[in-house]
Amino acid sequence: MERFMGLASYSTVECWRDRIFEMAKELGYSNTLLAIFPDRTAPIEAEFAFLHSNYSAHWRDKYDDEKMGHVDPTVSHCATKSTPLIWTPDIFLARKQKEMYEEACGHGLRSGVTLPIHGSNGELGVLCFVADMKPDKNFTSEAIRNMPTLSLFRDFIFETSLQFMSPSSQPETIVVLTPRELECIKWCAAGKSSWDIGELLNCSAATVNFHFSNIRHKFGTSTRREALVKAIRKGLVSPG
Repeated sequence: MERFMGLASYSTVECWRDRIFEMAKELGYSNTLLAIFPDRTAPIEAEFAFLHSNYSAHWRDKYDDEKMGHVDPTVSHCATKSTPLIWTPDIFLARKQKEMYEEACGHGLRSGVTLPIHGSNGELGVLCFVADMKPDKNFTSEAIRNMPTLSLFRDFIFETSLQFMSPSSQPETIVVLTPRELECIKWCAAGKSSWDIGELLNCSAATVNFHFSNIRHKFGTSTRREALVKAIRKGLVSPG
């Protein structure tokens, strides 16, 4: 418990988030995702959530763009249950769920434990600890053994997240984009892919992705879609 109590000592969301990722890795989970919605009426989409993850940015963009949260069985589980869910291939039953799981495996998201979050003020959350391991009996046994620790970790994560979820607790940050970064995100708002933007700006898709990596870093987001939402809110970009 003592190591989790330290989460309350962080004054910035970035340090708090990074420490969560570090502790999850110490427990054997290379990837972590936390998404908390203010209430059950909020759309299950990234821009409406307090969301932090170290998943592949490419996978997060695809997941958000294709609104996979509406078919993800781990999300529906958290919306209706309070018990943890250990990932097994057979929880992904429908065709779209199977396709989603197969793609996720390609990004190192093969085995996991999902813990629901239900706050006293109606908050709904999803917390996933994930590893690139075969989802077999060994993983399940280890996950069950770790469950008391993961559940306690979940409670400390949620409790300490509240200070960062309050808009008044976060100072307004000034984000300055280079002219080329601004061009990239404006074309992103118009629905253009990296390849499309590269053609428009006469550069490679890899160069465009490099610019988006810098943009995500400046906005403190894990996906370009989240960065776009923040750019719109700050008036840097007009909605497409």
